Amino acid sequence: MNTFRSRKRSAVEATLLTIVMMCVRGQTDVALDDCEVFITVAQGERCRVTVKMSIRYGAPVMEVCRHLQQHIAEEIAAMTPYVAEAVDIVVKRLVMPEKNA
Repeated sequence: MNTFRSRKRSAVEATLLTIVMMCVRGQTDVALDDCEVFITVAQGERCRVTVKMSIRYGAPVMEVCRHLQQHIAEEIAAMTPYVAEAVDIVVKRLVMPEKNA
């Protein structure tokens, strides 16, 4: 996973990033090797999350995205004093599922 490539992140951003990554890793239809997470923290304990990812071909794209949005927002609210104002999911591409050897 590629995250925060251009600057050092704060402890709050690192905590939120960890929560988001836990949520993304729980999705079997997401290609983890092609995932980027961007977090913006605002005053008043608010944040915005953008996840850019690839989804495995054949997965129900809208269902996966909606579930991930809801799950990320709920986990942030449950584990931190922050509220996710927005959780944007960007599907970069569809990838073929890996074949089991």
